[in-house]
Amino acid sequence: MNTLLNFILLKTFITVAETGNFTVASQHLNSTQSTLSQQIQRLEALVGQPLFIRGHRMLTLTETGEVLFSYAKKIIALNDMFFMKITGNAVIQTLRLGFPEDFASGQVTPTLAAFMHEHPNIRLEVTSGLSRQLYQHYQQGALDLIIVKQRKGEFKSDYRWPEPLCWLTSANNEYLNADSLPLIVFPENGLYRNDMFRLLDIEQRPWHITYTCSSLAGIQSAIADGLGISLLPLRAKLSQHRILTEQEGFPAAEEMEIAMHVHDSSDAIKVLAERLARQLEQL
Repeated sequence: MNTLLNFILLKTFITVAETGNFTVASQHLNSTQSTLSQQIQRLEALVGQPLFIRGHRMLTLTETGEVLFSYAKKIIALNDMFFMKITGNAVIQTLRLGFPEDFASGQVTPTLAAFMHEHPNIRLEVTSGLSRQLYQHYQQGALDLIIVKQRKGEFKSDYRWPEPLCWLTSANNEYLNADSLPLIVFPENGLYRNDMFRLLDIEQRPWHITYTCSSLAGIQSAIADGLGISLLPLRAKLSQHRILTEQEGFPAAEEMEIAMHVHDSSDAIKVLAERLARQLEQL
C-alpha cells in the first residue's frame, strides 16, 4: 500500500528545513513550536526515518531529509501550477524583507510601492530593525532580502555602497569647550556607539552619555535641539546640524558600508533586488 504525503506536513517540513529552527519557523507559519514539532514527528512516522539531526540550536537535514526536501519543493510547486492553470490566477508569493528604520521609513518605500503595483500577486512583508538583528534573521532563513549597515567587508555581499561617517552637533550649540562631551548614542550593540567611545578615548577627551535612543530620527532631533553630539552617516546630516572637524578634535571614523543581502530563491526577489540596488546607487 502506497503512503500519501500530507501537504500541510510538507509545507511545515519545508519551512523548518529552510529556517533550521522551530522558533523562527513557528513565527513564519503563525503556529506554535509544539505544533510544528508534532507535525514533523508525524511526517517522520509516515516516511519511516528521521528527517532532521537535532543539534543544540540548529536543525540539519539527514540524508533522507535532503531527498524529501527536494521532492517536497517540487510537489508543492506542481500543486500551485495546477491551481494556477485551472483558475487563471497566479499563486500569491510572499517576499520577506528587512531594512533599518531610516530605509524602511522612506528611502526604499517608493520602489517597494511601485513593485507591488506591478506585481499584484506578490505580497511584501517588511520588517524594520537593527542591522545585526536583521542579519541574524536572514541567516536563519526568516528573511529573503535585507539591507543593513555593516563594517567594510564584514559580511560578503554582491551589493555594497560606501557609508562615510561624520561627527554632528547642533548648528546653534557648541560643546567644544565642555569639560565632558555629552554624547547621543544608540543602545548597546548599536552601530557607531563603540566607535565614538574609542575615538574620544584615543584623543583623551572626557565624555558622558546624555541621551540614548534606538530611533535615528530621535537621535537626529536630539542633536538638532542641542542635547549633545553624535557620530552618524553623512547622509543623516540635517540642515539643523553642523559637522565637527578633525581640527576641532574629532578624529575621522572608519568608513562603514551599506550592503544588500539576497537569497536568490526566485526571479521576483532578483528583480526587486536590482531595482533597490539602482535606487541605493543614487543615495
